[in-house]
Amino acid sequence: MKMLGVSKEQIAAFRYSLISGVVNRQTPLLQGEITEYFKEIASKAYNIPGSCKTTVSIRTLERYKHLYEKYGYDALIPNSKTIPKTRAPLDILKEAELLKRERPERSIEQILYILKESGKLDSQSVSASTISRHFRKSDLSKESIKQEKTKNYGFKRFEAEDIHFIWQSDFQHTLYLPDPSNPGKKKKAMLYAILDDYSRYLVHAQFYWDEKLPCLEDSFKKAILKHGVPERFYCDNGSAFSSHHLSNICGRLGVKLTHSAPYRPQGRGKIERLFRFVDTSFKNEAYLAIESGKLTTLEELNVAFNNWVEGFYHIRKHGSTGVEPQKRLESSKRITRKIPIPELQKIFFYEDTRKVDKTACFSLLNNQYEVDSSLCGKKIVLRYDPFDLSMIEVWLNGKQYENAKPLVLFATVHPKRNQIPKEEKPTENHSCMSFLDAVKKQKEKQWEQITLTYKSEVR
Repeated sequence: MKMLGVSKEQIAAFRYSLISGVVNRQTPLLQGEITEYFKEIASKAYNIPGSCKTTVSIRTLERYKHLYEKYGYDALIPNSKTIPKTRAPLDILKEAELLKRERPERSIEQILYILKESGKLDSQSVSASTISRHFRKSDLSKESIKQEKTKNYGFKRFEAEDIHFIWQSDFQHTLYLPDPSNPGKKKKAMLYAILDDYSRYLVHAQFYWDEKLPCLEDSFKKAILKHGVPERFYCDNGSAFSSHHLSNICGRLGVKLTHSAPYRPQGRGKIERLFRFVDTSFKNEAYLAIESGKLTTLEELNVAFNNWVEGFYHIRKHGSTGVEPQKRLESSKRITRKIPIPELQKIFFYEDTRKVDKTACFSLLNNQYEVDSSLCGKKIVLRYDPFDLSMIEVWLNGKQYENAKPLVLFATVHPKRNQIPKEEKPTENHSCMSFLDAVKKQKEKQWEQITLTYKSEVR
């Protein structure tokens, strides 16, 4: 569902982002605090999806809050089929803003020239006065940009008030493994980690072959399944983190999605410190195992990293808090909000549109599917889990039809990581076990120490 290039889901996600600091709080704000919060939001300028306006009134914010609290997230999705066309395309204004931030001394004339020569404007007409007005509202003068880049922010050390209030997340390009499709070459393995701000506990961390959105969603969903829903998800400004799909997910979960500000990496200090510790404590040990042939696949790397997390990182006294992350997490009495697995799966569903051909079939990610014959020639909405392509929901005009029937499935999930046969390499005889073997033993020891208790059946 799109209106003039802007989907209704994008508009709903933006509206939710404006009120997310007020709704779904464990400790509700007083009316005066809500009013002050809305005053601050209304004083700022935004690139509003599907609108030529750049500000939102307090009355509008109060209406969004009322709709959300009374009817839920779907009430923020606009019902109107027509939205006023933006006078200046938002993508052009964003391109102009990037060019200005890149070189603050560029004039508007130079920026317009670059946009025209690069083919960004095409048939679109954007005047110098429009860009100038946008720069003034966004405070993008040469002096303000330079001050923003060079200013000493004097950050105070911040910490969340309790567990699962804030989760920080990011990708790290960690190390190289043998390429599954070409064992003679190396392929970069990237670590995606989600860290609890208060306890420094890793709610989930996993290696992937890339840093695309499905990997982020996969880890985010697993973290929620294990620990419940956080109040705030704090991440970088990368394309995966700033996607409308992630905004939509957070809106439906009731999670406030926030991004670190440009030129201010200090806000990601805790996750960056974790990655430095991974480099010094895990990375070199992993390379020793890779060189000896003991660790060759992505699956084996994830097992080794999980052993390191549970057998070393979680039970080691943290340098900043002075407490082991696992103990700090367990010492809290806070109870997080849980979501049933079927409902959580649907929240994370991808959404695509396809036109059904004359034989009642359509293709998705190189797979072929069949639907009800009454849908021939119609454009349908598909909802699915990108890691399970065997089950595709079919929707048309808000009505759900029978799930699509797979005809040809080249892949039921994302391409699996091929197992690479291990080479029998001579290894040196060491009197001591490796570090990774030691953390594995420590993890197993912890499991042995857990006492299982059973409740007697009440008759």
